[in-house]
Amino acid sequence: MGPQHVGKSTIAQGLVRHLLDTTGQLELNPDYHTLTVLTDEKTGKDKSNISVKQVRELIGRLSMSSLAGSWKIVWIEDAEKLSMGAANALLKTLEEPKGKTMFILRASEVDHLPATIVSRCQTLRFSQVAKEDISEGLVRAGFAPKDAKDAASRSMGRPGLALKFLKDTAYRSTHETGVAQARAFLGEDITERFARVMEMIPKSEVNKSARLSEVVYQLQLVCRDALLDSVGCASLKVLNSSEDTFRMSAESVIATLDRLSEVRRAIPHNINPHLALEHVALSA
Repeated sequence: MGPQHVGKSTIAQGLVRHLLDTTGQLELNPDYHTLTVLTDEKTGKDKSNISVKQVRELIGRLSMSSLAGSWKIVWIEDAEKLSMGAANALLKTLEEPKGKTMFILRASEVDHLPATIVSRCQTLRFSQVAKEDISEGLVRAGFAPKDAKDAASRSMGRPGLALKFLKDTAYRSTHETGVAQARAFLGEDITERFARVMEMIPKSEVNKSARLSEVVYQLQLVCRDALLDSVGCASLKVLNSSEDTFRMSAESVIATLDRLSEVRRAIPHNINPHLALEHVALSA
């Protein structure tokens, strides 16, 4: 359990490779099984959840003997996406797996999973990482100290995001554009903020939930700097101070951060992204 990009998948995949004694592509290993949200072939959009049918097909595959005679591993990438029916169908197998079978479930919060699932699992919590540790790790990986420090600060304690920021130029460009939009959104009046919502998440966006999560992160970054500015701690800001075009009172920033937290908690429950941002707009 833990926020995105803090290393949950990396640690899990390392454990899987150790148990299966392989360095090859896991997807080609017959003893490695996954449960994840499928893409609708007609619309090209991700489906809303993991279905009962997927779970039943998985249980059928698990009933077969391990081809290598060792572990069978099930990786449930976004466990909070299990539908209630899928979760119920999984319970018995999860509680009494056949032979050497291990289930690894990834989720951001325990509260996002049914209590019946949580009670049958051992919870391992992942926390955000100190920016100094992220920066040092990036320097050891060969990145310039200045770039590593900047990426570590912007990552908000998530090493995977810091690495993505440095290695993926398209993501970095999108991030910079998003931060500029977030700053403009927070600096405008209520009418302009409502108008900007559609610009931040266009109707043509295929995966609106993922985009909303990114927008919330960018707004939180800008709010964090605004709060530090308002209490006289500008030296701790992570964004380029020359880009500042507005100021917010500490009370307004705190109210906005509270609403952003509400939105982030609700994202796994398929909230309407435009209504969610309008909810934030009312507090900014």
